Amino acid sequence: MFDGVSFFIGSDDRIGLVGRNGAGKSTLLKIMAGQQPYDKGTIGKPKELTMGYLPQEMAHNLELTPWQVAEKAFEEALTLQASLDRIEKDLEKATTDEEAIELATMLAHAHERLNAIGAADHDMQIERMLKGIGFVGADMHRLMSELSGGWRMRAELARLLLLQPDLLLLDEPTNHLDLPAIQWLEDLLRTYPSALVLISHDKTFLDRLTKRTIEVAGGRIIDRKASWSKYVELRKVEREQQAAAAKDQQRYIKETEDLINKFRAKASKAAFAQSLITKLEKLDRIEVEDEDLRKMLVKFPPAPSSGKIVCEVRNVSKAYDAKQIFSGAELTIAKGEHLALVGANGTGKSTLVRMIMGEEPYDGEIRMGHNVIVGYYAQDMPERMSPQRTVLETAEDAASEENRVRVRAMLGAFMFSGEDVDKKVKVLSGGERARLALCCMLLKPLNFLILDEPTHHLDIQSKDVLKEALKNYDGTFLLVSHDRDFLTGLTSRILELDEFRIRDQHMDILELIEKRKALQGADIGKSSARVKEEKAAKNIDQRDKRDRDKERRRVQNQVQRLEQQLADLETEEKALQAEVMKGGMPADALQKGYDRLGELAQRIAAVMSEWEAASAQMEELGEAN
Repeated sequence: MFDGVSFFIGSDDRIGLVGRNGAGKSTLLKIMAGQQPYDKGTIGKPKELTMGYLPQEMAHNLELTPWQVAEKAFEEALTLQASLDRIEKDLEKATTDEEAIELATMLAHAHERLNAIGAADHDMQIERMLKGIGFVGADMHRLMSELSGGWRMRAELARLLLLQPDLLLLDEPTNHLDLPAIQWLEDLLRTYPSALVLISHDKTFLDRLTKRTIEVAGGRIIDRKASWSKYVELRKVEREQQAAAAKDQQRYIKETEDLINKFRAKASKAAFAQSLITKLEKLDRIEVEDEDLRKMLVKFPPAPSSGKIVCEVRNVSKAYDAKQIFSGAELTIAKGEHLALVGANGTGKSTLVRMIMGEEPYDGEIRMGHNVIVGYYAQDMPERMSPQRTVLETAEDAASEENRVRVRAMLGAFMFSGEDVDKKVKVLSGGERARLALCCMLLKPLNFLILDEPTHHLDIQSKDVLKEALKNYDGTFLLVSHDRDFLTGLTSRILELDEFRIRDQHMDILELIEKRKALQGADIGKSSARVKEEKAAKNIDQRDKRDRDKERRRVQNQVQRLEQQLADLETEEKALQAEVMKGGMPADALQKGYDRLGELAQRIAAVMSEWEAASAQMEELGEAN
């Protein structure tokens, strides 16, 4: 996976960790988080560093509510408060200077950490965070067992953000978020006072949040101080310069070899020829970095002809117990239309898709048009495949009879070649499973594609290929996605689910986002300038406070170190004085004793002066608050 990878993360770094599916991005993040062992090398970090890690998948405590999960962020604060009380009592009972210094150090560290994570207003912080990430009302107090995997991950993300760690490691945090929540998270992370390492296949998200890109490729890393889009351009220029330099070098080598061949046979020029040979041997050869040009080759086959009306939704209503999803919804999809289905989570996008597919009961009428052949990519399609089947077996099961002969060729087009086809589904990465599921769809003749979040787990290159294939598709498709970059310029019509209805929006996704921001004011999208300013000011204050706390911690450590030195010097002085005063020492030993006492007195005075200066600086910095 990796071979001698080295890099450094600074306290203000905002890093986008990118690379193809299977390159090792998630593995590297797990290693950094201490969740996975590594073969050799070292990972160094300050002892006091706090780290927050959000994986793509994790086990959840299903007996808790989202509120209780988020509340776990403050367990450390409660523990610290209890520790403070205990340490203060122990300090009052301390019998030696050494014990007192050790307890005072522990007390200072506990106070610093408590200040960093916040010691009050927990309920207000929890409510604000859960609302921001999309939870409303009673949903904050539903059991996790009642929620989908996406909402469970949101609760864990809320807990992580409330922890306010020094380093955030986020693996695809937008996978389970809707557009409003993605915008909210984006705004929050822009001014979040910590270092950030982010894995994402959302180009817009990366560009807006990162200033440095680390690409994992072929067991090594490429590290550049640039956001994703700038990184792509930078690498293109670097490869061109590298290729030009290599070409120039090859020309120089050929010319030099021609001279060697010309002069090596002549005795008078033999020494000159030998010097040229030595020069070539010492020459550092320029190697042009191989660019991984592998990509999916997606081209949807011509769509079989269908009727003019592909799908009709008439007066459809749907509710889960007391929760209304649709009420009198209407929709007509015409042949050849390319539609996007958008809306906040919980408004019924996946529910509508399942209703059209006959997987969900409803009131009203949904009717397919003449000769409509549906291809369905469900959100959990990669998980629906049998884990024990091989890639080849899975594709053969999905293929129509006439397409069975094309299975291996299609798998090759989706980057499954050679021994890859014999891998079992259970060992594939999320991106590889997504590619396999898409491949299976193309092994049947289709004229109406229903795609529910097809870009989940796909890398940036694969998403670009899929987008281009959908643009050129001559059939009809209905696409559910929260990926702004993927949707931009792809669809001719947007269906927005809002207030139990399906609203037709004849505009691009970016126009719709701006329209919603303007209408929602200071809601979840935080389009209110005042709220943004307050948030930015608050985060500036937090950053300033962190800097002050860092300086206070440094000075406090210096004070404690000097106090320990004074204690050690005074202990030595006291013992030596007792020995000298006792008498009976040889004259030379007695003289050495007095000399040492003089040195100790001077050293104590110097350390005392340093201690006074550090203590004065500590007072200027003020008490931790």
